[in-house]
Amino acid sequence: MGFKSSGVGFDSNNNDRLSISISTKSYLSENSISAANLVSQKQAIYRSDRYGFQFSYSPKNFVVDDKTNKPSSKDNLLTTIDIWTQQHANKIRSGAYEGGAEYPANVSVRVYRNPQKLPLQKWVQQSNQFGITRDFKNTKIAGKNAIAFQSSGLYENENIIFSSSKSSNIIVITFAKTHYGSNDAIYQRAFDQVVNTFTFVSK
Repeated sequence: MGFKSSGVGFDSNNNDRLSISISTKSYLSENSISAANLVSQKQAIYRSDRYGFQFSYSPKNFVVDDKTNKPSSKDNLLTTIDIWTQQHANKIRSGAYEGGAEYPANVSVRVYRNPQKLPLQKWVQQSNQFGITRDFKNTKIAGKNAIAFQSSGLYENENIIFSSSKSSNIIVITFAKTHYGSNDAIYQRAFDQVVNTFTFVSK
């Protein structure tokens, strides 16, 4: 497993690393409507030198895992970075989902090749990764043009897709929803924080 939840970690295979920031960091959700919703807490930073980006998350509530879901050349997937609740991460570690059981809905960051350099929406529509897609809207993330859209498959998903800053690769941030229990509200916080703190970095 590639779970990373605290301390400083380094993966010599992909040069991606995680660290805990010493200072207190604040962020404001795009869904927030007033300063009363400002969240402030110690943050961890996941950084990928290979793909040139980083984002923050709360290590008290979430675990970052970049090893469970393996890349696939068939669909041009280069890497998947999953954000799990501590509870879900512990279940995965214990083998609760072995034997073909579907992993729970969560937040993920995926990087895909785009060898044809297709426009974002056209890339989504020709891909087999998203099931039924709808509600495409222009937005921005990390100062770049992006597209937000909904998709339906095993779960109902919120997606934001945008291009890498230094390559033709495509990055997709996905929030999968079950519409029952408290998981959606918990993972909404992780999704908002990834989106609001996502930045491109140099090696």
